[in-house]
Amino acid sequence: MTSLQSLLQDSFARRRTIVIVVALILTALVPLADTILPTGWSYALLAAGVLLLMLALLILARPDASTSGGERAERGGGARPGAGLLLYLSPVILLNLVYPLVSPTMAAVNVGGVQLTLVVLASSITVPWLAQAACLPAYRAIGDLMAERDMTAITRRFCTTWPAMFVQALPLVIVFALPLWLATRWSFTALATYAALCALHLLFVQSLVLANVGDRRGLWAIAWVAYAAALFVAPTIWWLPPLLGALTQIAAMGRGLGAVSFRRRLGARDFSTDLVRGLLLGAVLWADKFVLFLVTDGDFQVVIVFLAMLPAVVAYNYYFVNLAPRVDKAITSLHRTIAEEPLTVLATRSKRLSRTVDRAILSTGAVGMVLTLVISLLLEGIAPVNVLLAVSVGVASWAFMILTLLSYELDYIGEKALPQVLGGIHLALCVAAFLLIGVTQTSGGAALAYGALVVADLVLVAVAWVLYKRHWTQPEYTLFWRHATSW
Repeated sequence: MTSLQSLLQDSFARRRTIVIVVALILTALVPLADTILPTGWSYALLAAGVLLLMLALLILARPDASTSGGERAERGGGARPGAGLLLYLSPVILLNLVYPLVSPTMAAVNVGGVQLTLVVLASSITVPWLAQAACLPAYRAIGDLMAERDMTAITRRFCTTWPAMFVQALPLVIVFALPLWLATRWSFTALATYAALCALHLLFVQSLVLANVGDRRGLWAIAWVAYAAALFVAPTIWWLPPLLGALTQIAAMGRGLGAVSFRRRLGARDFSTDLVRGLLLGAVLWADKFVLFLVTDGDFQVVIVFLAMLPAVVAYNYYFVNLAPRVDKAITSLHRTIAEEPLTVLATRSKRLSRTVDRAILSTGAVGMVLTLVISLLLEGIAPVNVLLAVSVGVASWAFMILTLLSYELDYIGEKALPQVLGGIHLALCVAAFLLIGVTQTSGGAALAYGALVVADLVLVAVAWVLYKRHWTQPEYTLFWRHATSW
């Protein structure tokens, strides 16, 4: 009941919940438009999609529009989260612009009997999931320095552990290459190229950790501009984009590179724990694309699938750029209250933190679902034959994204096992959905598989929300006092 009361009692949360439900219902009705509406209404739906897209972009550029009045006053001016979000989305923007332009050139090149396009697609699907696992140990290595935000000390610590950490993470490539080979039976040359691409991207994503920790959005964008430029200029030199992107970050480390050491290794037990944790957490958002590639040998509606998942990716980044800092600020305020303020103030600050996290998740959900509706309307007007697939992939990706955020909140508050269990269940459901349906090469078969995942993952989202509310209702206990009483 507590999980429902939080939605009903807070007017801001209630409005966001209504937006999510209405947008979800409208999105589900889009594939029926041609049946329900008179002929020619596709153009009206296209126009509606364009208008909604403009409105959504306005909200994303002015995130205060999705913030309650009290939070706006508390936050004040000076910040430019709209520009920060644009920079943070640079990989999404740049790669979606460049890949369609260079795909024909890459398709003309074969690597060990496999089109280079397929090898690059396989690595592109693998890397986000791989990165989730490969970067977690980096945050453990610098974790005790992050509170002070001393980037000089953080850079030196990172450089001290990075070479060994990169080598320790390389077995992850085998974890993904083995099922790829079993499913596709690619030649050794093609598989080795895939593995090398994954290893280079592992180097690249680990190099981005410092830009992320330091909120250096410009440096982050420079890396992706270099990546996209290399891809555009020399699309068949497959190793160049991740290498050039990594070099932009290595150059920015400056004097910190003097601390580079191959002898400083992270503990094997902690490192392997982080890898498994990262793989299970990352599986929620990224496993479906990898499994889909395996069961179809890469022969699926790539453009439709990637367009449909785009709203979830944008909303996910929106959360971390615009909303997560508010959550961090509320948590810092609660810790300060526990240390310095009387108990009468603690209850108010605790409720404020719980409300802030609720609003952040629901605002992200509202943005993601409205954008999913937008993409569905646009595709109904442009390519109605694929709209059912777009809707099923879009809604499923939205559920994956919300489940991921709830898992992060559970993980943050100290419940390490629950998110991994949720991730493991989701992974098993993904494999079952795609293997049992078995006709995912066709638009209808893939839509059916994703439709099954929508139902399953909405149940997981409901379970995760109940677990999240159980642990975040009294954050002062779960974040601090529970640990203090165990000493």
